[in-house]
Amino acid sequence: MLELKKQGLVRSVGVSNFNIHHLEGLRNAGLPTPSVNQIELHPWLQPREIIDYCKKYNITVMGYSPLVKSKMLKNQQICDLAKRYNKTTAQIVIRWSVQHGYITIPKSSKPNRIKENMQVFDWTLSEDDMDYLDQNNVEEIRCAWDAINSEWHG
Repeated sequence: MLELKKQGLVRSVGVSNFNIHHLEGLRNAGLPTPSVNQIELHPWLQPREIIDYCKKYNITVMGYSPLVKSKMLKNQQICDLAKRYNKTTAQIVIRWSVQHGYITIPKSSKPNRIKENMQVFDWTLSEDDMDYLDQNNVEEIRCAWDAINSEWHG
């Protein structure tokens, strides 16, 4: 990929599931800083150290599995917010990610859900509700690869 970037065939190169030691390894090897680091990211998994590192070095954070494979969309806290905002639970979780400035990539094969997932840009969650959702990080619910412990959570 770096060769393609040198040739001008791609503008930027990103990485996936890189932790700080991986990113530091790139820096120490004199390799270019990636433009993006794609990590599992949602209210129940907020790897703040990685996020802070990425911000420090201007690496855009892209969050996959923002809907936690629907595992948490019936969570009472999310349901209450969805009702209050007259939105779907998925929209609440996606909006949380967008409002934090993360690129978020929800997955759905249903056209109506894809459309709903895109309807998160004309409203905002209150600061109190963002803080409320930020407190979910205590449980660390995973639904994909755990690069730190080299474990799959599916």
